[in-house]
Amino acid sequence: MAVESLRKGYNDNCTLRPCLQWIKNPDFQANATVFLAKFNGRAGLINLINAGPEHLRPAIFRSLLDEACGRIVNPIYGSAGLLWSGSWQLCQTTVEAVLSGAPIMQISAESAVSSMSPPLKAGDIRHVSKEEKKYSARGYSPVVQKLSRPMPSPFLLTK
Repeated sequence: MAVESLRKGYNDNCTLRPCLQWIKNPDFQANATVFLAKFNGRAGLINLINAGPEHLRPAIFRSLLDEACGRIVNPIYGSAGLLWSGSWQLCQTTVEAVLSGAPIMQISAESAVSSMSPPLKAGDIRHVSKEEKKYSARGYSPVVQKLSRPMPSPFLLTK
């Protein structure tokens, strides 16, 4: 029933069938499939699942469901932000709501930024440009330039 809910003629060896075996209720399978197809697009969903090896495809489906639910609840940080902030239960509750076809509660953007942001430190290297030393030697910071205006082409620099 879940695969047929996409309204396309799938056969018995469809990519999605093994991904849905962990969901026992056929209606829940249909709800999850339609939700992910709407979130990622039907072709996008199939392509994302087919990108992984067959033995990992059910886990990929579950991961896509968790991430889509996390993005619905917290559009800024998604499921990773919910996990980091200790609010993973919100993601699980949303997954259960999707499966059962119940309405989903979304938090406000202000709440997502203030209370559910990942714990980043001031010197977190994930946000430091590899090019920063090269540009700071020329007398300006590319980080500041990104905020105010586009960075000039290196070919236009006169220094």
